[in-house]
Amino acid sequence: MTTFGCSQAALGKGGPTRVNQLSFTFHRINPSGYMDQTLEIVNRGPSAVIPTLEITAVDRTGAALPGVTVSTAFGTDRAEMVAPAREASYDVLAFTGSDAASVADVRVTVRGMADVAFPVAPQEVEAQTVDEAEQPTTKFGPFDAVILTNPNRGKVSVGVVCIFWEQPTDGQPQQARAVIPVGVTAVAGDGSATIHASGETRSGCDSLKVYFSSPI
Repeated sequence: MTTFGCSQAALGKGGPTRVNQLSFTFHRINPSGYMDQTLEIVNRGPSAVIPTLEITAVDRTGAALPGVTVSTAFGTDRAEMVAPAREASYDVLAFTGSDAASVADVRVTVRGMADVAFPVAPQEVEAQTVDEAEQPTTKFGPFDAVILTNPNRGKVSVGVVCIFWEQPTDGQPQQARAVIPVGVTAVAGDGSATIHASGETRSGCDSLKVYFSSPI
């Protein structure tokens, strides 16, 4: 695993002490079977938070790459993802621009952070794609809906996205070429909910990913 420690600037409501409950690590290339270019977010604080992050691409010297645009799969730069307390979360980054191949790390600035009621150290919500008859479909095949099962006692909000991947050259990370939202919903504790697919997501995904989303 190639790991680069992120530098962090603490700004916004609450001041440096409060945002220091969050730490960040950028994983450029992960082991086979795991997604590359992930931003790991560890929340050591007592409550779940919804951060708003500014993510800047930097090269191996730590210099910013102003021609590179950073996008996120789960929306940590748009206050759309929950970072639960006492838990490691992650977002998936993509880089575009003439210097995208030079990205070695990212600099994270916390522009805002809001507390949110959420289970502590929650278990992941399970996703199962199904056809019109609610029968399970194959992992990468077409589907009509996603059934989400919440193993936690408390209610959670989750988002689901379809990720389509580029095929990288040797030694380069695999990057998302497209991230298409499937939907966002609340799931009751020990309950389930269904999101119906539409558009091109019904044709299947390279990766179907579930994340804890801002309350809806």
